[in-house]
Amino acid sequence: MNPSVATTGHNEQPQRESLEMAFDEFNRLSRQLQQSYEDLQQRTGELNLNWLPQTAAGSRIEVLLATLPAGVVVTNRSGVILTANRAAEQFFGAHLSGKNLQQVLQECASHSEAQDVFLHDGSVLSISRKSLAEEDGEIIVFSDVSHNRRLQEMAGRQTRLAAMGQMAAGLAHQLRTPLASAMLYVSQLEHARHRPDLHFKVNDKIRSSLRYIEKLINDMLLYAKGGEFSATSYSLHHLLVSFQARIEARLLQTGTQLVLHKPENDQILRGSQDALVSVLVNLAENAMQVCESGCVLELSVRQQAEYLIISLRDNGPGMSRDMQAHIFEPFYSQRKGGTGLGLAVAQAIAQAHHGDLLCKSELGQGSTFFLCLPLDQGEQFIPSGPAVKMSVNLSSGVQHEPCSQ
Repeated sequence: MNPSVATTGHNEQPQRESLEMAFDEFNRLSRQLQQSYEDLQQRTGELNLNWLPQTAAGSRIEVLLATLPAGVVVTNRSGVILTANRAAEQFFGAHLSGKNLQQVLQECASHSEAQDVFLHDGSVLSISRKSLAEEDGEIIVFSDVSHNRRLQEMAGRQTRLAAMGQMAAGLAHQLRTPLASAMLYVSQLEHARHRPDLHFKVNDKIRSSLRYIEKLINDMLLYAKGGEFSATSYSLHHLLVSFQARIEARLLQTGTQLVLHKPENDQILRGSQDALVSVLVNLAENAMQVCESGCVLELSVRQQAEYLIISLRDNGPGMSRDMQAHIFEPFYSQRKGGTGLGLAVAQAIAQAHHGDLLCKSELGQGSTFFLCLPLDQGEQFIPSGPAVKMSVNLSSGVQHEPCSQ
């Protein structure tokens, strides 16, 4: 046997085995590739099936947003507008994407109150907002409530006019006594002409009767107008200082103690400071008149959501539930010499400020009045939190919802 031939046969065996192993590995990888390709095709088909309805739903959402009468704006965490629908562009102008929403509102709106934005053209937009946790932004909806606000104002005015019609008989009765007194004193002037002391006394009584009539008429007009006023921004500190100055003389005269709990942080309000001071003075005057002696008034302030609650508590005799149900009605008074319009006017002023005036009282436990006022948002046209429905907590377990005007 030739040795070289034997050597060649011996070398061909491992080469053949290596080649077979390579073919086997190639076939195995080919099968894996084929399986992966088939899996990919199946997954692609599933994605297509899922994508089609999502695309259709997305198209429907776009159509829905385009036809909504409410303005819808989506912003990022910095307040930059990412997208806005057609209604929003009609409210604030075209090409809103990329603009800062606060700057847009400052240009288009005159001011804001509570959850409402007032545009320069007279439109009133109500704001609601929702955080987008996954996308770290917000979706804000602007609803045009101009027509509703006008209807509310008209309804309120009609209600007050109807109440004035019912008050006509009461007004005649209220005017009759001071008018008769004034006429009686006028008839005495002739006899008091040569007696300076009596002349002065009669003049003073005539003046007092006429001032009562003037106050009665002014209160009625103010009630009929619903506490209309010119709105300006002012601080809570100035409001309380003005109240103290107005009431100081009466405190000394009646020996009344005023305990004032001033908040550490000042707050900005919007409305008529003079009108609201008059409300607080009226409440304090009423308390001093019903307290027999040792009258103590306690005024405190707290913030609740976007509202400020000013509480005025007295240590007077308190009121029954029946009396509390009627104290804000015109011409309702249990006090001799009272017109019965003070609290009705005070509540009308509070409601004209988009707030309210409430009372909680128990016989023998004194009374507490709550003046609820919205904070001025200033340049912050979008409130810093979600829209809330105001619920003033009068006591533990007792709530009232006055400030959702």
